[in-house]
Amino acid sequence: MFNTFFILVSTLLALATAYPSTPSTFYLVTTNQSAPTTNSSLLRAVSATSLFDPYYRPALAIRLTGPGYGSLPNFTLTDGTLHTTAAGPHGIGIYEYNSTAVVAGQELQFLASPQPVGGLALSGGYLLSVNGTTNGWTICVGELEQDVLEWMGTDASCNATYVHAVTAAPY
Repeated sequence: MFNTFFILVSTLLALATAYPSTPSTFYLVTTNQSAPTTNSSLLRAVSATSLFDPYYRPALAIRLTGPGYGSLPNFTLTDGTLHTTAAGPHGIGIYEYNSTAVVAGQELQFLASPQPVGGLALSGGYLLSVNGTTNGWTICVGELEQDVLEWMGTDASCNATYVHAVTAAPY
C-alpha cells in the first residue's frame, strides 16, 4: 500500500515539474519552438519583445527586441486580455495597457483603456493562443521597418512563430 502511494506521489511530482505552470506575471518571447524550456535563452531563435509606439499613435504594438535591452514589459492575463503598464505618448504618465481584440492580418495591439473580454489564453501554461489556437502568430515587418507580432499575417515579410510566456528574460 505504501509503495503504491509513493509511486503515485512520485508520478504526480514528475508530471508537475515536466509541464510549466501558468505564471502570474511573465515576459513574452517569440521562438520557432513550440516545446517549453525552463531557460528561455535555450529556446531556438528566441527574441524578447517590447512595446512599440510608432508616431505616437494611441495603440501600442509588440516588436522584437534583441540583446542589450534596458527593460522588458511584464504582462498579466485575465479574462482573455493581456495587461501591461507603460509610459504614455511622449513618455508622459504611466498607464495600464490592455490588448485589443485579435484580428487576422493585424498587429497585436494594446490601448490604455479597458477592453472587452478577449480570446487570449496560455495553452499548456506557456503558449499564447487565440481562441485555443497557438498556430497563427507571425513576425512581420511593420512601421519603421520594425519586426512586429501579428495574428495570421499574410504579407510576404511574415514568418510563423510561437509566442511563449516566460518568467525570466532571454539572453
